[in-house]
Amino acid sequence: MKRIRPFSAISAVAAVSQQIPLTTSMSTSEATQTIQTPPQDININIDGEEYQFDTVFMDEDIDEYEEENLIHIPIHTRASILKERNLLHLLEEERDEDASETFARWARSGGNNAGRSLRVDDGEEDINLNDQRILQEFSGEGTHFLNAYVGSPAQKRVLAVSSGADFTAFPCEGCGQCGPIIGPYQQSDSVSFIAMPCGRCVGGQRDDVCDEGREKCIARGYNLVDKSAWTAYEARDYIYVGGAEEEIKEAGMLDVKGTKVPEQYGFPLVFACQTEATGWYASQVQDGIIGFSQARTSFVNQMVFQDQLKYPRFCMCFEQKILMGDDYRSAGIVTLGGYNPHILDHPLVYVQNIEEEDTKYKVHVRNIFFREGGGQSVVPDRNGQALVRLDIDEFKFNEKNGGTILDSGVPLLIFDQSIQQTFLQEWKNMVGSDFTLGKMLLTENEVKALPTIIVQMKVCLSRSLTFI
Repeated sequence: MKRIRPFSAISAVAAVSQQIPLTTSMSTSEATQTIQTPPQDININIDGEEYQFDTVFMDEDIDEYEEENLIHIPIHTRASILKERNLLHLLEEERDEDASETFARWARSGGNNAGRSLRVDDGEEDINLNDQRILQEFSGEGTHFLNAYVGSPAQKRVLAVSSGADFTAFPCEGCGQCGPIIGPYQQSDSVSFIAMPCGRCVGGQRDDVCDEGREKCIARGYNLVDKSAWTAYEARDYIYVGGAEEEIKEAGMLDVKGTKVPEQYGFPLVFACQTEATGWYASQVQDGIIGFSQARTSFVNQMVFQDQLKYPRFCMCFEQKILMGDDYRSAGIVTLGGYNPHILDHPLVYVQNIEEEDTKYKVHVRNIFFREGGGQSVVPDRNGQALVRLDIDEFKFNEKNGGTILDSGVPLLIFDQSIQQTFLQEWKNMVGSDFTLGKMLLTENEVKALPTIIVQMKVCLSRSLTFI
């Protein structure tokens, strides 16, 4: 018997610099569940050989668990946000469009500044907005959003949770190149808004950190997938995302908008006030992003600096379901300050964060499998489901970026081209037709029967935590 250790379906991310916890799902029951025993090892037959997948159980010391130090925030799908804003027709139009046409349309438009180039942070590369590596625009269900309230009085922002972003960033008043349906933050209406002056820049001490007049601190961000980009200046204002629901309810405030809740129950956040946004940042995340990277400017780290959290940790737990029809419910929970084992129906598995210098999270992918007959968990739904390992070269797969980037904001998986041939061949063998990004007419049962892609990553066995 061959032993493979260990693997899990990705359902959570945590902001610790050396470990990234994974869970398989979030409990859908309202009843409190306490994890008492570790899961059993999983034995699966692959191509006639018996493989044992070891599960790693991290014992939870209940004395160290402090629920009062955690903040739980619901996360939502893009579809639910569009429905709330009466823009659901945009999603329907995207679904009716062939994938290749979606790519071509986005490449042609590039937001309001097609053909422009924005310099990235390191100054070594120009981002060409006509680049053909375009993010699959209609795959918005892979990006999750939370509600944030900014300013005095409070303005609502619906921000995409991005573990790859160093800054919380959103369009501000005066952003003329941020997309056609952007509703910018009206900073002139907030009495607590401050533009960070040159000399007090939080985002580093680069030569180009100040604008030409040396009045404002310049911040930039970009997406490695499709070269979408934004530019901004650093600003500070009060923000509230959660944690004081009881106090707000007792005060009789049914709606946080227009109140002083951010100032009373939040904290002053240095964020990026966007003046330009292109591609994905302008078309799929109209309100902006909340940055959960390892950078000192990230949302979680700033909360720790402001004594709002005890530990620089966070956890994203996704409900495992296929969204169908008008099902636009909450998609899960973000927990700030750690994670709550009582809302999970499976123990955590830890993978190693191999990034040592950058602020992103990177993992080492060891294997990729196709499981016949679908299923939304690593554990098969039934006996007899075939599991096929793709022909993957670990070194080539992880070499390009010094590991595989784990980014909660990117709405799709992007595999290295070294596995293209085996991916396409095994897909055809299992499905009976060629893999395509084009439009397919499938029933719900056919969608559920498509192969489940299982990604195995290098595990972290140490209990020691190293925080940034």
